[in-house]
Amino acid sequence: MPAPAPAPPWRAVIANTLRLWWQRNVSLPGSASASRQSVLRAQSLLRTPQSLLRRQESLRRTRGLRVIVSFLVVALVVVSAAAIRLAQTQASTAGRAPLASHDSDATSTIAFKAAARSRQKAAAWIASQVGRSVIVACDPLMCTALQQHGFPAANLTQVSQGAGDPLGSGIVVSTAAVRGALGPRLTSVYAPLVLASFGTRQSLVQVLAAAPDGAAAFQAAAAADLQSRLTAGRQLLHNKNLQLASAAAHQLAAGQVDSRLLMTLSALARQPVRVLSFSGAGPGAAPGVPLRALSIRPSSAADLQGVLAFLHAQRAPLLAVTSVSHAGTVTILHVEFMAPSPTGLLPKT
Repeated sequence: MPAPAPAPPWRAVIANTLRLWWQRNVSLPGSASASRQSVLRAQSLLRTPQSLLRRQESLRRTRGLRVIVSFLVVALVVVSAAAIRLAQTQASTAGRAPLASHDSDATSTIAFKAAARSRQKAAAWIASQVGRSVIVACDPLMCTALQQHGFPAANLTQVSQGAGDPLGSGIVVSTAAVRGALGPRLTSVYAPLVLASFGTRQSLVQVLAAAPDGAAAFQAAAAADLQSRLTAGRQLLHNKNLQLASAAAHQLAAGQVDSRLLMTLSALARQPVRVLSFSGAGPGAAPGVPLRALSIRPSSAADLQGVLAFLHAQRAPLLAVTSVSHAGTVTILHVEFMAPSPTGLLPKT
């Protein structure tokens, strides 16, 4: 069967209704028969002048009444059209409201998932790069994520609105909740140095090095430590037992290497040592954060065992995490110290 024709728009329906009503009730009849009847009535009325006057008066009243009724009908139609338009507008608005609410819910869900991913990445980085004896300040959700990644619960302190400051910690994890609780004091007073960063905007999670004595004292100690690292690194460049890749030599001369690695290299360089690279800066770390990892290529299996024995005999803060990997026939020893890097271990210059 053919599809039914679509219903005409309400504007056409109203216009046709008005036109038909006007033709039937206001306009003069236009047919030939009606015209003849009008002529006969006129001839008849001419014979009776008094009747003619009464007829004309009746016609005037009828016409006036029809005009009044016409105006009323037009007003009614206009009001009806306005009501229909208002109903359509309200229906359209009501139809868009759930869509806007749905979009808002979808945006909130995406932001929530992004923040959760940033927390998990930060928690994994802290669990593998921050010493287990370090006190970490975090919001409740971040603290839970850290516990799930194996960080000791005893070394976690929660930060929330009205919960005091994190001055007793070594690391502060900056999340939206922590930034809301501490405001600008977070970086201007408590934790001025970014060690690692994950996510952006509201999902941003940063691992910050805390300043136990305030930001000013922290910056002064960092500047003094940089000068000491510069001096120690340039001294090591003159050690003939050290074989350095070009990038590693540049990092050593620029004072970019952690003071614990410098002290370890100084002890190992009593015999030939081939340094492949320095690394260990966290993703998104601030410029100047020391490199805490070192890759060495031992000359023999005996050399490897001797270096490992020396490293394992150290005590904090010089006890490093070690691992061995192989690239074909090449053996590589990885030496890494945990964050944050301490200051003041090297002699002042």
